[in-house]
Amino acid sequence: MTLVQWYGKPDLFVTMTCNVNWPEIQAELNAGEEAQNRPDLVARIFRAKLLALKKQIMDKHVFEICSSIQAVKYLYKYVYKGHDRVMFNVSQDSSTGTVSVNKIDQYQSGRWVSPCEASWRIFGFDLFEMHPSVLPLPVHLPNMKTVQWLKRKNNVVVIGRLAFVAPAEGERYYLRLLLTHVPGPKSFTDLLTVDGHRCTTFQEAALKLKLLEEDNAVDLSCEVQMPAALRRLFATVLMFCQASDPTAMWFKYYAAISQCYSHQFPESGNRVKHLTVRSIEQYLEAMDDEFTRTKDIIDALDAPIPQECIYCRDRLNPAQQEAFDCIIDHVVRGKAGAFFIDGPGGTGKTFLYNSLYAEVLLMKKVVLPTATLGIAASNIPFGRTAHSRFKIPVDSESSLACDVPKQGSLAALIKETTLIIWDEASMAKKENIESLDLLLRDLCNPNALFGGKLVVFGGDFHQVLPVFPRKTQQEEVEASLVNSSLWPQFKKIRLTENIRAREDPEFSAFLLALGNGELQTSEDGLVRLPEQIIKHVAPGEDPVTELTGVAFPELDLNSFSSDIFTKKAILTPLNDDVDSINTTLIEKFPGQPVVYRSFDIMLDDNCNIYPT
Repeated sequence: MTLVQWYGKPDLFVTMTCNVNWPEIQAELNAGEEAQNRPDLVARIFRAKLLALKKQIMDKHVFEICSSIQAVKYLYKYVYKGHDRVMFNVSQDSSTGTVSVNKIDQYQSGRWVSPCEASWRIFGFDLFEMHPSVLPLPVHLPNMKTVQWLKRKNNVVVIGRLAFVAPAEGERYYLRLLLTHVPGPKSFTDLLTVDGHRCTTFQEAALKLKLLEEDNAVDLSCEVQMPAALRRLFATVLMFCQASDPTAMWFKYYAAISQCYSHQFPESGNRVKHLTVRSIEQYLEAMDDEFTRTKDIIDALDAPIPQECIYCRDRLNPAQQEAFDCIIDHVVRGKAGAFFIDGPGGTGKTFLYNSLYAEVLLMKKVVLPTATLGIAASNIPFGRTAHSRFKIPVDSESSLACDVPKQGSLAALIKETTLIIWDEASMAKKENIESLDLLLRDLCNPNALFGGKLVVFGGDFHQVLPVFPRKTQQEEVEASLVNSSLWPQFKKIRLTENIRAREDPEFSAFLLALGNGELQTSEDGLVRLPEQIIKHVAPGEDPVTELTGVAFPELDLNSFSSDIFTKKAILTPLNDDVDSINTTLIEKFPGQPVVYRSFDIMLDDNCNIYPT
């Protein structure tokens, strides 16, 4: 590539393959002997033919046109592609039941040297030639190397080429940039002097010369670097150079960075894009996240705040306000802590979460809202289940470790997070909460509760505890958060005012007494429900029909509004009862039933294709 830069495009690009039917080879073979039996003969005659061809080209001026740098890149790849290889498969030996893996032996066995190549090497023929030679020149900062260059010391024609320097190397990169743009510098002082002003750093000099705002360096790399190196450069620019318009860079250099995949899969444009993006993502994940904020962090900071959440703070009751002030004080002061908001259903826990979410986002800090159940998560803006957000293992008995790579974008997002909200934590197994504690300790601070993060849990222990199939009530209680070793370290905040049931305080008191276990009888421990909420079914009547008639009496009328299904519902713990009730209700609907069948399709979502 340096020769091309120095002399221009090559005049001739030649590839040559040996022909075993050449008369010179056939004349030297004995009766019944084939060319493959005489690799020494083939190698020597091929070299003689090669030298004759070179003499014709160099001495007799036989030329063709090589009009593109692409041919040079192909030649470079062709010459340095490495040895021929054999494809092989390693399978288990059924006789022993074990497989011995020897990576050194696999490498040696995978390399295949043909007899002709072996003969070529035995004879000591040159594997490649280059004239004039190219000498890589290392780029070093002042006083970092004492070797000095002397003009024409060996009287040999040599072309110098500055070694590649990554942008992440700071001053060395800016020094190389100046060396390629400042004409005739004789010292570091000449490079640092711009329009008579002595700059203190090479970066300052490059900025004054407006070298950092140009794409010449990337354009130059597109000419001399292979696609893999260009993808790494693209990732480096995204990570360290604060590119002003990454999307424009993507479109401009996409053809160059995806060239190898386009050649491999010429008929599959989407696959080429996927492989290119995935390769860039791998480079980004391998780089140190200390110098950048990942896309997940930016998305979390720029998440839109619903309008209703902004005004939640002004409508908090005294108990909610006290909890809000205490938690926000921890946010402002950067203090760690674990809170548990305990309150029966309807006391405004979700309302408090939304207030905290909006307030922390307005501070330009990261907040992660989660919940044990998907329905609860949907009540908080951009909420997700805790298992999905933190990759908590489903089988907590085998392992408590969350599947979060330390160098991944999720780990970077968690490190940047100021507040974590976990709703319905009372319905989660204690092992799930402990998994989060281990994850945060591993990523942030191993000696602090939840890694020194501020975590707000919430729930209602009056409601359903974690469900364990075929487990006793005592085992379910043991799996609850209150029996975790972390529970004593939580700061408990209790909400008691039932906002949702203000218009029916009697029913609110009944629910509270039910949750407190005050309605159980001493004889059998069962709860006796008030007579006014019980519907007795006469013998011979269908209980499902009676239930639907009480819940939705409008269905028996000739006309009704579909809004009735948005205001009330029938709850049952068993799936069989759900199917039976739904069937009964659907039979009462007017008109003919219509079945809609779903299927999955791949969406062409450009937002997931182009890196930003």
